[in-house]
Amino acid sequence: MAQVISFFTVLKITSLLAPEDYGLFTFLMAQGMLLISVGDLGIRNIIIRSVARDGQRTNDLMVNGVILRTISLVVLSVLYLVYNHYFGSLGGWQLLLVFAFSFVNVFSNLFENAFLGRERMLPPSLVSIAHSVLWFVAIFALPVEYVDPDRLFLIYLCLHAGKAIYLYCYLLKYDLLRGQVQNFWVSSRALLSESWPYFLLLLVMLPFTRLSNNFLDINSSSEEVGYFNLAQRLIGPVSLVLDFALAAVFPNLSSLWVTDRSRLKSLVSAGFQYFMLAGLFLCFSFSLFIREVVDILFPASYLPAVVVCQLQIWYLFLTSIDSAVGTILGATDNERYILQLGVVNSLCATPLLFYGSYYGAVGLAAAFVFAFAIFQFYLWYVFRSKLAIRVRGAGWVWALAILLFGVTTAADRYITEAVWLTKGAIWVMVSGGIGWYTYRTYKTAVR
Repeated sequence: MAQVISFFTVLKITSLLAPEDYGLFTFLMAQGMLLISVGDLGIRNIIIRSVARDGQRTNDLMVNGVILRTISLVVLSVLYLVYNHYFGSLGGWQLLLVFAFSFVNVFSNLFENAFLGRERMLPPSLVSIAHSVLWFVAIFALPVEYVDPDRLFLIYLCLHAGKAIYLYCYLLKYDLLRGQVQNFWVSSRALLSESWPYFLLLLVMLPFTRLSNNFLDINSSSEEVGYFNLAQRLIGPVSLVLDFALAAVFPNLSSLWVTDRSRLKSLVSAGFQYFMLAGLFLCFSFSLFIREVVDILFPASYLPAVVVCQLQIWYLFLTSIDSAVGTILGATDNERYILQLGVVNSLCATPLLFYGSYYGAVGLAAAFVFAFAIFQFYLWYVFRSKLAIRVRGAGWVWALAILLFGVTTAADRYITEAVWLTKGAIWVMVSGGIGWYTYRTYKTAVR
C-alpha cells in the first residue's frame, strides 16, 4: 500500500517540479540517506539481534545507540561540510536540512530496530503507511506557489520527526524500553566489535548504493540527478518483488545447509535458473513498456528518463543475480566471500561509474550495466569454485537475457506504428515461451 501511495505522490511532485528542481529535491534526500547509512556504523543488525535475544538490553541499546550514532553523525557532518565546500553544490539552509534529517532518523531508525527485535512489526508498518498518507496529503494540499525543493524537503523532515516521536511514545506506553543503561564506552565497544564486518561491507558498497547522486552532482547537473532518481523510483516495485523472494527462501536454505547439504545443492543447481527467469521476465516486461507508461503519466520534460529506466532495470536484473548468490553464500556460512566479492566489485566498478557520470544519467546507468555484466564472470567463478554447484540452464538464460536486452533496446527505435499491439505481441511470445519451458521442466527439475 505504501508503495502505491508513494507512486502517486511522485506523480504529483513531478507534475509540480521541473526535472532540475526534482533533481535537487531527491539529491537532498539522497544526501540525508548517505549520512544515515554511514552514521549507522553497521550496528543495526546487531541491535535487532541483541534485542531479540535479551529484551532487558533494549534500554541500554537505545540510549547508547543514540549517543554512538550522534557522535558519528557529528563527525560525518563536519566531513560533509568540507566535501561540499570543494565539490558540492548545497547552500547553507540546504545543508542544515540535510543534517537535521539525518539526526531525526538516528532516533526513528533505532526505535524501529527495537520493534523489529521484539518481532512487533505491525506498529512501525502502520506508522510507515500513515507517513506515506500524510506525505501524499501534504503534497496535494500545498499551494502551487509555495512548491519548491526546500519547502518539500522541510515537510518531509517534519513528517519523519513526527514518526520518531510516535514510535518513542509507543515504546514508553507499552513498557518496551526495559533494562538498565550500561556504561557508554563498554556498551558501544561491544556493539562496534560485532558490527565492523557489516560496516566494512557498507563502505565497500557505497559507490553503488549511495554515491551515484554525488557523481552526477559533481560531473553533470541537477536535471540529470532528477532523471536518475525518477528511474530508481520507477524500478522500485520490481526490486521489492525480487528482494522479497530472496528473503523468503533464505531461512529454508539456511536450515537445509545444516540438515541436508546434498539436498540444498540439488535445489540450487536445479532451481536457480527459475529465479533468473522470473527476474528476467519482470525486467523485460518493464523495459518493453516503460516508455508508454512515462509518456502517459509524466510531463514531457521527464521523457529522457525512459532510457535511464531501461538501462537501470537491466542493472537490477544483474544485481538480483548478485543478491541471489549472496543469499546462498550467507545461508551456507560463507559470508567472508560476500565481502570479498564486494571489494572486487567496488574496486573495478567505481572508476567506471565516476567516468559514466560525465555523460549524465544515461551514461551512469550504462556504466552500471557494463560494470556489473563484467563482474558476473568473477561472481560465477567464485560461486562455482567455493560451493561446487553447477547451475543447470544458466547458459541459455544468459543468452536469452542478452537477446531480450537487444529486443527492448531496438523496440523503441524501430516500432513507430501500432506500438501497443506490436509490443504486446512480443510480450506474449516471450512470456509464453518462458511459461511453457517452466511448466514442462520445473516439477522434474526440483524433485
